[in-house]
Amino acid sequence: MAQHDERIAYFSTLCEQLYNPKSSTERDQVQKMLEYSFPTFAGTGGMVPQQQPPGMENSPTFAIVTPTDTASALRVLLENSPSPYVQTFCLSRFKQLIQAQFTLFSDETKVQLRSFLLEYCFMHTDLEPFVITQLAGVLALLTRLGWLDVEEYRNVQKDIHQFLQASVDHRIVGMHILAVLIQDIHDSPSAPCNTAKFRKAAASFRDTQLYAIFETTFKTLDNLLRHTIPFDKPGQEDRLRHVTINVLLKCLSYDFAGTSLDEAGEDIGTVQVPSSWRYVFEDDNFIPTLFGAYQAFPPPLSAKVMECLVLVASVRKGLFETDNQRSKFVVSIMKGIRDVILTSQGMNNVDNYNEFCRLLFRFRSSAPLNEMAEKPDYGEWIELIADFTLKAVQSWKWAPNTAAYLLGFWSRTIQSMTYYQKLGEITAEKLGNISVELTRIYATTNVESVAARIEEMLDDPLESEEDLVENLVMLGQIARCKYEGSTDVLIAVFDPIAIQYQELVTQITAGVANPDALRDTMEVVQLKIAWLAYILGAFIGSRPSYMSRIETDVIDGRLIAKVLQLMEVNQALQSHLGEASLNQKLEMAIVFFLMQFRKSYISETNILYPDLAEAFGITDPKMVLNVMMTKIIKNLQIWRHNEHVIRKTLQLFNELASGFSAVRNLRKTEAMRIMLQNHMSSEFAFFENEHHQQNRMLYYQVLCKVLFADDHCESDFYAFMRPFEERLEPLEALDSVDAFRQPAVRLMLQDIFRDLRGFIQPIQNRRDYTLFFNWFYPEYMPILLRALEVWAPDPSVANVLLKFFAELVHNKSQRLNFDVSSPNSLLLFRDTSRLISIYGRHALDIAEVNEKYAYKYKGISICFKMLSRCLSGRYINFGVFWLYQDKAIDEAFHMMFQLMLSIPHHDLMGFPKLASAFAALLDDFSKEQLTILPTLEPNTFLYIIKACEQGIESNEHYVRSHACSAIDHICTFVAHESDHHHQQQHRQRHHQQAPATHWLVSYFGQFPTVLPSLLVTVFNLVLFDGNSDQWALSKPLYVLMLLQRNYAMEYTNRVIQQQLPERQSFVSKALGVLTEAIGWDLSNKDRERFSRNVSAFRRELALHNVSLVPVSPHDTSTTTNLPSLLSNTATTVVNNNNGPNNRNSNNTNATVAAY
Repeated sequence: MAQHDERIAYFSTLCEQLYNPKSSTERDQVQKMLEYSFPTFAGTGGMVPQQQPPGMENSPTFAIVTPTDTASALRVLLENSPSPYVQTFCLSRFKQLIQAQFTLFSDETKVQLRSFLLEYCFMHTDLEPFVITQLAGVLALLTRLGWLDVEEYRNVQKDIHQFLQASVDHRIVGMHILAVLIQDIHDSPSAPCNTAKFRKAAASFRDTQLYAIFETTFKTLDNLLRHTIPFDKPGQEDRLRHVTINVLLKCLSYDFAGTSLDEAGEDIGTVQVPSSWRYVFEDDNFIPTLFGAYQAFPPPLSAKVMECLVLVASVRKGLFETDNQRSKFVVSIMKGIRDVILTSQGMNNVDNYNEFCRLLFRFRSSAPLNEMAEKPDYGEWIELIADFTLKAVQSWKWAPNTAAYLLGFWSRTIQSMTYYQKLGEITAEKLGNISVELTRIYATTNVESVAARIEEMLDDPLESEEDLVENLVMLGQIARCKYEGSTDVLIAVFDPIAIQYQELVTQITAGVANPDALRDTMEVVQLKIAWLAYILGAFIGSRPSYMSRIETDVIDGRLIAKVLQLMEVNQALQSHLGEASLNQKLEMAIVFFLMQFRKSYISETNILYPDLAEAFGITDPKMVLNVMMTKIIKNLQIWRHNEHVIRKTLQLFNELASGFSAVRNLRKTEAMRIMLQNHMSSEFAFFENEHHQQNRMLYYQVLCKVLFADDHCESDFYAFMRPFEERLEPLEALDSVDAFRQPAVRLMLQDIFRDLRGFIQPIQNRRDYTLFFNWFYPEYMPILLRALEVWAPDPSVANVLLKFFAELVHNKSQRLNFDVSSPNSLLLFRDTSRLISIYGRHALDIAEVNEKYAYKYKGISICFKMLSRCLSGRYINFGVFWLYQDKAIDEAFHMMFQLMLSIPHHDLMGFPKLASAFAALLDDFSKEQLTILPTLEPNTFLYIIKACEQGIESNEHYVRSHACSAIDHICTFVAHESDHHHQQQHRQRHHQQAPATHWLVSYFGQFPTVLPSLLVTVFNLVLFDGNSDQWALSKPLYVLMLLQRNYAMEYTNRVIQQQLPERQSFVSKALGVLTEAIGWDLSNKDRERFSRNVSAFRRELALHNVSLVPVSPHDTSTTTNLPSLLSNTATTVVNNNNGPNNRNSNNTNATVAAY
């Protein structure tokens, strides 16, 4: 007994130190001691950890040998210590133990463990709420894991019913447990993978337990409202209210459809309540009880009740047995909504207010207009909603986040009118009038809010265009209900402000007023106009293409004319004051309007043009395009310091050039013709700002699409390239390194080659690419080479040059398709080799720097990408280089190897872009060129293999898949070569000279630990890692197991032996699936079968919730004498010292040691 008490006291102290440590070191030490004392046997092969943490000498311990012993020890500690620290640790450790070893527990142990937790909770109703939550989480995990196998686990409602029949404290604890159980069973972040087994358990829980829980909880809520539950302690009623509403909310937000969506957090879709629940929903007291709870409970509980109502209002229509029942349900909700509005119950609380607005939105989403419109008093009800909405819009300071829900309600209502034709004239007229009034209030309120937002420095919606546009789209849809009336009220708001703006501009341009004196007034007016321009743009953009009418198009013409007039006024101010008059928000609004105009009207000839013809002489889409292009040109000239406006303007430009017909029409406009002729004009001031680098690229991408839109564009192309020639010609004349090092030359190189890269990026066909290639190559190639020689140390220049050339050699859409007799592809690779060599020589000389990626690795990654694109482009016949011993290929690969070796492996995988470029290069290089090499130095070979191994272990899917592919290429070649070698040996057994062996095969024999190490790495990822790349991993695993059959068998046995004894039979059977029906003949069919076997193996583990215990990933010490396809083939190695990597290295032994 004394020993028992000593253990309890000792571990209670440790638990307290764990959660209240004096230092992080103490916490780590205590955690190790507790984990050693209560092992979960995860990762220990079924054995208790042998290494005892320091400080535990002569300490009291439990005699633990199996996972069941750990569970018993935790139970003893939990039963005998009231400390919340002990409770927290024990429950946390229980959860870890159950997750790791649940399948090993006997059925009796599983039942006893669950019964103990329930009994413990029943006996200790005074547990802290966080402890109850933790205990319920353990129960939920047990229930989910054992639901299908242990019958006693499927009586949740019956087990918790004992709590509900006892004292109030027991009822509170029981409800608390239920809330956590429901949440975790269908959506637990700590639960195992969402396999079919666990989805089935969640569905069975839904079908057999959830309704009874919901029904019992609802009765408890009803009793709370009727005050029939006696409370004997202060605070009990509030606690019971809280847990009751929480359980109701969890029930209603359950994933009924099994889609793993958190329906409670979604504002779209329908709650798929099962049909068996209909009797509760059809109960006449159901909805009134919930609204009664909302009225009776104080915040924040009332907001939770309203959240329940949101979900109830979203149930599917098919839940109800008859239309009459559904009708009663809809009427009941409408009555509840009406009462809340009339009494303003709880509307002074922001959470209640937001949830009520969500209720309106979700109710309207699930209840069609005909369901509501046919109900008595619908007219009065919709007017109440309208009045509430108008007041809400005007109360923007108090509840700014509700506009989206309310506008969504009205947007759906108005849209339904287009296909529901039985509204009646009175109702339709009423909805039309509401839409007009809502438009007026929304526009007026936001316009009038401008001054207050500036003065009080409040959040401005104009600064978040994405969120603003989302609301404005719904407003535009609402306005279409009675479009003429809506536009009339909008124009009534717009005209006085436009007149005021014009008067201010006139005063300034005429010199009557001082611009500085009017600055504040001008800012307010400009922001008001920005709001109106956004709203007008939303109106134009809401035009339904399938229901266009002459009347509405005429109205749109009026709106468009007003904005175009506004653009003229704004342009006059900008011409007079220059940059001092610029307002970003107004400009963004105008560009948004033009985007909406383009979307709705730019490709059509219709009735809107007479209005534009009268005001501006615009009679067709071509002239509209010209106006837009003029605006785009002006923005590019004026907004040189504003990246956002330039970017938005170029996006508009890009949209105008999107589509076959659109870009051809744009090509014909006068403004576009002028731009193509003067694209590099000094008037485009944004060129002068270094922050517009990406914008310049987008600019030339669009110009490229427009230029090549004409079928006969050769002469226009050469005219377009003339400004580039004028800038390149002075560079051709530079005859010294010092001349190239001038700052002006540096800037010129950056601009020219960045612009050219942007220009060639959109090119997708042979004709256009050939035009550019013939213009650039070979005339301007020497400039690029000399520039890189001079500026290689400067990454801001070198990277621009390398990126341009990497784009030039990129064979996207097979655009590099030279004539059969053309040497261009060979010449292009020669210059690729030169560029890589030039930059590589500099990169190899770079000492250790703080910013390694910027100054070294970024350029190397571009070189890797460039070479990878050449190798994968399939337009270069590399055999010609080998045949004629052209040094270009030798130099390119030689420098590639040197650059590789200059990068430590930890850096290679530490920079994602570098790792991605290297992995892609290795994949492309290993397909053919690696095996064609005459020889390769050992340290280079080992570096590549080590890099592949680390790439396979990468968390990046792109890197891992390419690394797997590279290993597959290499090992497949080795397998074929070995087989070919044995066949040659058999044929030439009477010859004295042994057949030559490829150097790659020889190296695998020379370094016998390499293949086992690769096999272990790949196999471990398949066995022990929860990644989703099993298909990619199966490819190298297949050939690695083929090459190392004996070692694969031995390692498989070690994996089996590492598991707990109770699990070894299952694991052995599961691993047998991997090689089932595999012929090991390297055929595609055999490989595919192996990949399917790997997937089946992973599914089997997941189905039974088995996590394998890993063995040491690099324990290959027993592999050196293992027989394999490569062992002891005494052969002559082909070795040509003229290969690309023939220098000796002192790093070979160090690299070999890594294996």
